[in-house]
Amino acid sequence: MTIRDWYEAALRHNYYSLILLIEFLVYEKKTVRLQDSEEALNFYLQEKFKDRMNAYLLEYEKLKIRLG
Repeated sequence: MTIRDWYEAALRHNYYSLILLIEFLVYEKKTVRLQDSEEALNFYLQEKFKDRMNAYLLEYEKLKIRLG
C-alpha cells in the first residue's frame, strides 16, 4: 500500500489522528510523499518517536485551526 491509500482510508473512516499525521509529514515537513510506500509512514509510527511526534502534531493542529 501507499501513503495515499492510507490517507484515503483514513478520510473514509474519519481517522483524524492518521489524517493529521499524514498531512503533517507530506505538506508541512515534506518528509514523505503520497506515492511512497507505507514503510515510509511506519517509520514515524515507531514507539521511540511517539512523544515527540505527538508534540509536533499538537502544534500542527493548533496552526491548522488558527489558519482556518
